[in-house]
Amino acid sequence: MTGSYVALELLKGGHKVIGISRNPDKLGQHDNYTTRSIDLTKASISEVTDASKSVDAVVNAYGLHSQLGKALGYSMCRLTRIFNVTSTNISQGPSSSLLAPSPSPHKLQGALLFMAGGAGSMLVRDTPFVTAADDPSFFYAYVRDATVREAYVDHAQEWAGEDAVHLKKAREALLAEETGKGTPGTRQLLNAVYENMFHMDGHVVDFITGARATFIFFGGNNSLKWTYMSPPPLYRPGRRNGSYEIAVDVMPLKLAGPHNEGDAIFDGRLHGIALPDIAIAVADEAETKEKAGN
Repeated sequence: MTGSYVALELLKGGHKVIGISRNPDKLGQHDNYTTRSIDLTKASISEVTDASKSVDAVVNAYGLHSQLGKALGYSMCRLTRIFNVTSTNISQGPSSSLLAPSPSPHKLQGALLFMAGGAGSMLVRDTPFVTAADDPSFFYAYVRDATVREAYVDHAQEWAGEDAVHLKKAREALLAEETGKGTPGTRQLLNAVYENMFHMDGHVVDFITGARATFIFFGGNNSLKWTYMSPPPLYRPGRRNGSYEIAVDVMPLKLAGPHNEGDAIFDGRLHGIALPDIAIAVADEAETKEKAGN
């Protein structure tokens, strides 16, 4: 879904776009839009490289949502490797090594690889070397915050598999509790959902930790020009506001309240953004490449 918004934003800016996916035609037709129908879960590096020749930027916003589960982390890393090698080949030629010494990403010529990663790769403030995906309280707060937002629950139905069903039921249970219609069953359901997240158990956890694992292909990698985006946890479809803010490395949080101590550091403090505004950020970076290497 993110890729569709990005493609539309780039087309709006007058750029030529090549759409690579199983069904790229579903976006519609445009004079500057070329489609390449490729199943990226089965594609080879050569296929993706051939489809991406002569581009200025490669945006990897592909979501392996149909493969949620324990194998998701590997699937994400495999696909990330394909795009990394593809971008390296475009920039330096097919004989280049992914890990070969080379200039800094700012000085490299050729295509930028823009990776749409996940919020789990962001570092936790005042906790050296710990990412959000390492902290059980992040998952607990993430599901609690997501449950109260109807737009996010609806968005999750498109990618979170069985967990999306549980999330929708959790929202219904939460609404029942808040309107005085709660039952022992609704309380039990909510407690089970929150407990699973705190113990880092579930497909959503696999998805977030799998996305975090893809960053190993980027940090310290000087063989290609790259930018890695970790969108805020509560991103979802919504109205285009036309603006966004950038934080580097450390996850930004809303102002803390008196209850935000210990395991509650994330509670009620997670940010969100509408997908059209994420697309603006991606398009801006594809044009300027100002954040290459971050």
